[in-house]
Amino acid sequence: MDYNHLTIKSNRMNRFIYVAILVAMGSVLHGLEDLVPLPNLFIPGAKLGFANIVTLIALFLLGRNEALLVTLLRVFLGGLISGNFLNIGFFLALSGGLFAWFGMKMMSKATESVLIISMFGALFHIIGQIFVAFLYLQSTHIFWYLLILLPFAILAGFFTGYISSLVLHYIRNSSTSLNKN
Repeated sequence: MDYNHLTIKSNRMNRFIYVAILVAMGSVLHGLEDLVPLPNLFIPGAKLGFANIVTLIALFLLGRNEALLVTLLRVFLGGLISGNFLNIGFFLALSGGLFAWFGMKMMSKATESVLIISMFGALFHIIGQIFVAFLYLQSTHIFWYLLILLPFAILAGFFTGYISSLVLHYIRNSSTSLNKN
């Protein structure tokens, strides 16, 4: 990855602290996203995926396994805080998060581009959610919704990837300036 020199190689406790901070940040971003009045743009339920920014940051800073841990903990904590734990919204979030992590993990083996990895994760996120919606609704008609959601997912993935790349760039510059002092 382009940001490999950023990978945090510290003791187990420090890595745990970084995971906890990212989980907290992801939970806050998830809550804030619900407060942003996003016009549905003819796409009910569509969101920008702010919380996926921390999954991307975890992927680049801590590695694939820690990114999975951040995703799981963020979804479980979000479900508990919002009161959606173990209902359909929770399972949609869980499947979306797991599919997105898997997509990002696979794409991170092929490219170093934060934007491409993010867009691929967003596509997988939607696919995971539609799959769970299919299992819940038992209707193949839900797959038609992909025609509307996939273009939006690419745009949302680009947006979250761009924000993530700015944060990673800032961290890279901060870490090099700290090493000079």
